[in-house]
Amino acid sequence: MENRLFGRRVHGVLMTAYVKEAVMETAIKLEGVSKSFGKRCVVDHIHMETYQGEVFGFLGPNGAGKTTTIKMLVGLIDFDEGKISICGQDIRKNFEKAMANVGGIVENPELYKYMTGMQNLRQYARMRKGVTEERINEVIQLVGLSNRIHEKVSKYSLGMRQRLGVAQSLLHHPKVLILDEPTNGLDPAGIRQLRDILRDLAHREKICVLVSSHLMSEMQLMCDRVGIIVKGKLLSVTSVDELVASAAGMQNCFKYHVSDAQAAVRILTRGCRPWRVSAEDDTHFEIILNTEEVEEALGLISKMLVSEDILLYTAAPKETGRLEDAFIELTKGDEQIA
Repeated sequence: MENRLFGRRVHGVLMTAYVKEAVMETAIKLEGVSKSFGKRCVVDHIHMETYQGEVFGFLGPNGAGKTTTIKMLVGLIDFDEGKISICGQDIRKNFEKAMANVGGIVENPELYKYMTGMQNLRQYARMRKGVTEERINEVIQLVGLSNRIHEKVSKYSLGMRQRLGVAQSLLHHPKVLILDEPTNGLDPAGIRQLRDILRDLAHREKICVLVSSHLMSEMQLMCDRVGIIVKGKLLSVTSVDELVASAAGMQNCFKYHVSDAQAAVRILTRGCRPWRVSAEDDTHFEIILNTEEVEEALGLISKMLVSEDILLYTAAPKETGRLEDAFIELTKGDEQIA
C-alpha cells in the first residue's frame, strides 16, 4: 500500500506523519517541554512526535533551542516542565529503559584516537549488553568502514570518524538515532555517503533518525519530515514536500525570455487578468498565475505576445521548491541558520 499523510493540529502546530495501513509507532514524544537558563527561556512548551522508520530533521536559527532539546532527549541536561518519552518510556521515570532504545552523537563522536576503529567499537560494546562480534562486523559493513577498520582512528578523515561514530551508536540495535550536526566538516562525498546511510537505516531497519543540520539542501534530500524551532518555540512539524509547497504558495510561476520584456509587461497587464507580471531585465520577465486553468492561461499569454509582435524565445516553470526558501520564510527576522 502506498504511504500517505495524515495531519492533526496539536497546540497550534500542524503535525503530520506517514502511515502505511496504520499509524507508525511513536519513537520520540515531547509534551509541553520547557527549559530555562536563569531568566532566559531556551525551549518553550514544545509538543512534538517522531515515528519509527522516518528521518526527522530538526531545524532552527542559531540559539533557537535545537541542541538544548537534543541534550534533554539524551539525558545530558534536565528539563523544567513537561514530559519526554522514548519508545513509550518516560525518561524521568524509566531513564535506563528509555536510553536503551537510543543511540546518538551530540556535536562530535567521542573516540580513542590511539586505538583502531575495531578496538573502539569493541571497547564501547563492553558497555552494552548483548553486543556480539557478529553485530560489530555488521555495523562496520553498514557504514562502509570494512577496509579501514583496523587502522588507528588518528589516521581517519573527519568523515570516517563520523561514520565510526554512527557505527558505535548502532551497536546495541537502538530504535532511535539522534545526531546533532553530523555533517559538520564533511566534504560533499562524505555528506552524500552519510545521508544515504541514514536514509537506509530509517527506511530499511525502521529506526527513527532525528538529525539537526544547517545544510538545507541536504536536509531536503535526507528527511521525510522536519520540525522548525525559533526562539524556543516550535513553529511547524510537517513533511518536507508540504513545507516546500507552502513556501511556493501553491502558485504557478513561469519565467519568460522575450525580445522586449518591458513591452510584454505592458501588454500583459492591460485589463483584469488572472496573473501578476514583473520584468527582471530587458528580455526576461516572470509571471505568477492565480488560476487553476494553467494551460489556458499560458496559451492566452502566448497569443497576446505574438499578436503584438513580441518574439517569444523560451518559457519555463520557475524552480521554487527549495527547503531553504521555506525555512527563510518561516524564520524571518532570524537570519543565521544553525
